[in-house]
Amino acid sequence: MTSSDRTSSDRTVLVLYGSETGNAQDMAEELGKLCQRLRFTSRVEELDNVNLNELLQHQFVLFVISTTGQGDMPHNSLLFWKKLLRKKLPPDCLGQMKYSCVGLGDSTYLKFNWAARKLIRRLDQLGASTFIEPCEADEQFPEGIDGSFVRWADGLRKRLLKHYPDPMGRGAIPEDQMLPPKWSLAPAINNRAEASRKSHVNGDTKKPPSTPPLNQLPVPHGLQATLVENKRLTPESHWQDVRLVSFDIPSSLQVNPGDCLTIYPKNFPEDVQKVITLMEWDAIADDPLDLSLCSLPPTLYAPPSPCTLRDLLLHNIDINAVPRRSFLKSLSYFSDNEDHKERLLEFTRTEFLDEYFDYATRSRRTIIEVLEEFYSVRVPPSHLLEVFPLIRGRDFSIANGGKHLTPTSPSPATRIELLVALVKYRTILRKPREGLCSRYITHLPPSTPLTVTLKPVLSPIHGAVNAQRPLIAMATGTGVAPVRSLIHERMTHKSSAPMILFFGNRNKDADYFFAEEWSALAGDKLTVFTAFSRDQREKIYVQDLIRKEAILLEQLIPQKAIFAVCGGSTKMADACKHAVFDTFIEGGDEVERKRSLDGITWWQEIW
Repeated sequence: MTSSDRTSSDRTVLVLYGSETGNAQDMAEELGKLCQRLRFTSRVEELDNVNLNELLQHQFVLFVISTTGQGDMPHNSLLFWKKLLRKKLPPDCLGQMKYSCVGLGDSTYLKFNWAARKLIRRLDQLGASTFIEPCEADEQFPEGIDGSFVRWADGLRKRLLKHYPDPMGRGAIPEDQMLPPKWSLAPAINNRAEASRKSHVNGDTKKPPSTPPLNQLPVPHGLQATLVENKRLTPESHWQDVRLVSFDIPSSLQVNPGDCLTIYPKNFPEDVQKVITLMEWDAIADDPLDLSLCSLPPTLYAPPSPCTLRDLLLHNIDINAVPRRSFLKSLSYFSDNEDHKERLLEFTRTEFLDEYFDYATRSRRTIIEVLEEFYSVRVPPSHLLEVFPLIRGRDFSIANGGKHLTPTSPSPATRIELLVALVKYRTILRKPREGLCSRYITHLPPSTPLTVTLKPVLSPIHGAVNAQRPLIAMATGTGVAPVRSLIHERMTHKSSAPMILFFGNRNKDADYFFAEEWSALAGDKLTVFTAFSRDQREKIYVQDLIRKEAILLEQLIPQKAIFAVCGGSTKMADACKHAVFDTFIEGGDEVERKRSLDGITWWQEIW
């Protein structure tokens, strides 16, 4: 059957994503709209939401998958991956499937884009074939992952237009024509009059709060936690505010080194009001909405009930996010200013990708600032969920190790400690920036109830067996959190394997986190080397210490050592990798030494 023989019912594309931070999901949605403009029927789903037989029910399947941890699949694709690995699957069971894949990765990790590579290899084993070469996007490229993706998507569009034209002869839907909304609040907004009348009759008037809302929304697999302590570790005079934040969860949990606790922040009322004013939503912002009338995004955490537009903005909409190109494109449809419309569309075009990067990514410009700059934009309230991104939980590496039960609690409870650096910085715009979750945590008083989730580590390096192997940990700043957890956990096992900690920060007196603990543990089992870059004229970094201690590492590498690299800089991780690998290889027979390096575990956690 040729493409001209196909009916419109054959023209279906399934777009599947595996995502941790939302980038893969955003790109999958973008591909779904691209196919929709080419007159395909597209469906976008996370990988765990589909069965294998569904892969054969579409003309094409597109995968967008990020690599997390140490070459691992994202958490929302683990079930799908398990199904795909079943030994009973015939080798040609996907023989009729045509697909392609976009992998999102970071080349500073040893297992760059492994999730995509493993997926492609397994699909090929099962008989599937690619109809366009897959794409590997790299966070380290000058334009980030967007550069590779946008150019690949352009190639996909051209290929589909050339080889799979619409059998009804229709051209592509123009870029300046808005697609029908997938998610709409129109039914709830149109039905608000009666609900609003009843609300006012009952005297149910709502006054906007002055602080972030503390009431927690239901979250899948959510745990109820209580904030016990929010203690600043750095001096008030120090440039960075780093907190030891402690929570009690009223149940006995198994918590391991490398696990993360996910916190779900809220917006501040003044920011919400700013958006309401800019969009001219004041007249309906506090009217009750019946969301049972609407189809809602699956990743939307259940909003408060009763719910208003203001509630959605407070709890669910990320108005402080850096805008993606798809967001800027959506805004262009709701501007009556031709200059604004053209400028917004420019940011979405491949030839202006560098301008988008400078405007949004490099400057960390927020959605609120974009709305202020493009003041002609008026998004209809019914399109709120279609246009604006949703708030996602923020992951924090758990800092405590060993036993986590709270001894003073009358009933079983688990104490979780996080080492949190509050994100405050300036960009090329010279305007102070503050992370949404950082700002939220700052204002949380003790005893605040929160809904959190526990995200287990996918590539563990803890446990009795791993404790028999030497540990070389390299950490900067709050990257010492998972290292602290791992060291404490290893101390619970009978082991004579040495542990070495290379820790780097700016000042010994200001940000040497857990210094007393390291001093108490130092001895036969733990050796600590520190690098405080600002405490002397010549700057010293962790990688400098590693090169200095090359002979010590040379003795441990053949023992299948575990290297743990944790911190907030990809440059630091890359420098540490070169300091270990290059120095070791240069010190002897290259072939033999590379064989020794094959036996180590390189565990990296960079954010």
